[in-house]
Amino acid sequence: MAPMDTAVAVYCLVVGASMVVWWAVELRNGVLGRGDRSRPEITLHVIAELVTAVVLIAGGVVTLAGGAPSIAFVGLGLLLYAVIQSPGYFLERGDRAMVWMFAVLVVVTAAAIVALLSA
Repeated sequence: MAPMDTAVAVYCLVVGASMVVWWAVELRNGVLGRGDRSRPEITLHVIAELVTAVVLIAGGVVTLAGGAPSIAFVGLGLLLYAVIQSPGYFLERGDRAMVWMFAVLVVVTAAAIVALLSA
């Protein structure tokens, strides 16, 4: 396996696991009951992000096991959408640190996609 495939697989695993932890904490803290988003909106958002996390983790595992990185590629596509869409909530709240984090994730995720396409 190419070193870049390994790096992308590890990125998928780290980001996927981080997303699961993030939403576990948010759900424990009552994110579904907050008034800043409608319950259907946040529920579907959480489901979409957890699906993204599962696909990223599966893609990372399959790629590290020597399989084709196609699942990782799909997970990265889902992630790219998520990291472009999600900062809007934090922009509205004035949380610049989170917006910068998402900006970095956009760049790194796009680079990971290009790396897989170049392999």
